[in-house]
Amino acid sequence: MPVPVSHHQYVLLDTDAEAPFEDIDARRAGSGLVSVNTEGTYAGVKTGTPHGELDVTFDVHPAQAPAAFGDWDEVVEVSLYFSGTGLLAGDPVSDNYVTVPLLRAEGDYQWWRFRIHARGRDTVHDPTAPPEQHLVQVWPAPRAPEIRHKLTDQTGHRRRNPDPDYYARVKAAEAAASLAEGTTYASQPVTPPLEAKLEEDQQQ
Repeated sequence: MPVPVSHHQYVLLDTDAEAPFEDIDARRAGSGLVSVNTEGTYAGVKTGTPHGELDVTFDVHPAQAPAAFGDWDEVVEVSLYFSGTGLLAGDPVSDNYVTVPLLRAEGDYQWWRFRIHARGRDTVHDPTAPPEQHLVQVWPAPRAPEIRHKLTDQTGHRRRNPDPDYYARVKAAEAAASLAEGTTYASQPVTPPLEAKLEEDQQQ
């Protein structure tokens, strides 16, 4: 289904869920494909596509989905907590979402396993390349740690390994924001986001 995207991401969320706070070190420690808040009610999926719509296939199973990673660049598995009514997927900036139904009765909250696949993130600016595609396999399962099955594209690599100059600028800005506010850096960006740099790199 077409899923709205902005700022190089789409989100999967429950109503009123809050986005995870990510400083630069959390970005480096992350998978480069998906980040999840502490409650498991909100996930941000990183895309090569900067804005618009992205072809995302949601494949919901009653038990663990079969695994086949050969044609995919990145595959990461996480746990999320949603009701049987389903989840919202789309652009949190414009609140433009599509609804993804699950396999349980309305109001029946439980943990689900999400195996997120991506390909074509590196070549979105190449008009001759196939379009970016994502597959999200979902099945009911107890909460479990993240599994990084496959990490091979440059988009994810750059998130996990920002260049030293960019990293130093962000760390300095985070420290300055902490001093100014009297708190640790958490909620608001203090430098141009990494997504902007990714887009700039891809266009060069």
